[in-house]
Amino acid sequence: MTSERQITANQRNARRSMGPKTPEGKAVVRLNAIRHGLLAREVVLPGEDVDAFEDIWNQVRADLLPVGPMEQLLVDRIVNAMWRLRRLARAETALFHWRVHVLKADRLRSQVRSYEKDNFLGVFSLPTEIADKVSHSEATDALVQAEYERDRDEVLLGRALDADAKEGDAFAKLSRYERSIERSLLRNLNELRQMQDKRRYRRSSSISDAVILDTNNI
Repeated sequence: MTSERQITANQRNARRSMGPKTPEGKAVVRLNAIRHGLLAREVVLPGEDVDAFEDIWNQVRADLLPVGPMEQLLVDRIVNAMWRLRRLARAETALFHWRVHVLKADRLRSQVRSYEKDNFLGVFSLPTEIADKVSHSEATDALVQAEYERDRDEVLLGRALDADAKEGDAFAKLSRYERSIERSLLRNLNELRQMQDKRRYRRSSSISDAVILDTNNI
């Protein structure tokens, strides 16, 4: 039977672990994740970092030390919530970035137009006359850059959130998502701690009973 000293040492060593570093070790952990039920492909969106997700999963598992399928399920839910909170932080940044450059592009477009004058001769349209070619060129270049920043793939997460929101309440919706996920994270963490406390109490009681029996047999 494993001694209490050995169990404590194993737990201490597990807490120090930051997960495997070698490709071979990560491959093994990837299989462990599948066996334990939290599949990265179910949580990680296209374009997100699978290795970063697995690092979090390994570190949280080493820190919380789940025993049995129920505790592992709760750890999976905790990691899921942590990953989603990180995603929401990226979505908020992307949403701000997108909206700022939407406004900037609109302003620069108006500025470019202010230097242009359309000429018409009857039904014929003549080439546009530029009042200040240098300022027009600078504003045009700035507009192109603003439109590029507005349309970058990195801001699609924020744009997806905005498209799903109603009447421009994307930031309010993001805040509601965040509060809901935080509640889920804390609820599952509290449930896990209660379950582990009960397990440790049962183990401690079993050891105490065994010591009493051994003492009575002396």
